[in-house]
Amino acid sequence: MQISITGRHLEVNPDLKNYIEKQIEKLNKFANHIVSAHVILGVEKFRYSAEIVLTLKKQVLKVKEVTSDIYGSIERAIKRLEKNLHRFAERIKLHRKG
Repeated sequence: MQISITGRHLEVNPDLKNYIEKQIEKLNKFANHIVSAHVILGVEKFRYSAEIVLTLKKQVLKVKEVTSDIYGSIERAIKRLEKNLHRFAERIKLHRKG
């Protein structure tokens, strides 16, 4: 899986990069067909945003979260992606049974 990280008005330090890569790697247990992940981090006054675009084999999932903490934004975005991937996997299972 290819992971790219972009910082808008923000310097992405190695600790933050390692944290993001570990969190994205955890998503492999929910879907093993992830092709790439693009993480876009931004800051605007006191609001930090994290936008994650996951490219699967046949679908693209996009999530954006805004909080007052960069790590909180990343964590909330990962949680929403886990929920979306779980829902996507359930749809595939139901579709195959029918």
